[in-house]
Amino acid sequence: MKQCRWCKLEKLEDQFYKRSSNSDGLYSWCKDCSRKKNKVSQYNRKDEHKKKCKEYREKNKEYLLEKAKEYYYKNREEQLKKREDYRKKNKKKISLREALKRISDEDRFEKNRKKHYEWSKDNREKLNEYQRNWYQQNKVKRRAHVILHRAINSGKVMRPEKCSQCNKKCKVDGHHEDYSKPLDVVWICRACHSRKSPRSVIKCI
Repeated sequence: MKQCRWCKLEKLEDQFYKRSSNSDGLYSWCKDCSRKKNKVSQYNRKDEHKKKCKEYREKNKEYLLEKAKEYYYKNREEQLKKREDYRKKNKKKISLREALKRISDEDRFEKNRKKHYEWSKDNREKLNEYQRNWYQQNKVKRRAHVILHRAINSGKVMRPEKCSQCNKKCKVDGHHEDYSKPLDVVWICRACHSRKSPRSVIKCI
């Protein structure tokens, strides 16, 4: 038996961590008190710990990236399964996070235009295959888009210069509330249009 210096209770020796530097080879605090003490210490040094971790990541950025890649490729199947399971369990949470991200960055389309153009050049076959599949699954939407596009080109429908919601001057999109009425659209910018999608904040909440 041994008395804990923290709670002053007599406990069995297996209730203490081992410490070779002590005369009896055991820690002075019992396991329960040690855990509580560590939790309090960690909470008090929370900001300091975050700062140190940030500094370490910045100093060892390349090393950590290399280690992360190495671990990922060693455990690729397991990592992919974990990600898939997480996406299935947290679909609503992910959609909400992505929607908030889109709304907070109003210039994301301009910033990503070059990146998207370069990706589409290198992945033209993949992109074409995706578009063909989308057309097959969304024939009503595709028909409405084609009719509207032809009407704009022929001059039957005039595309305004400003977004009807935020008044931003740009090449606006025609948003269909009802795809059975191809020419009945709301003219809005790309950022406002993305908020009308099923993944918008309103529909995620």
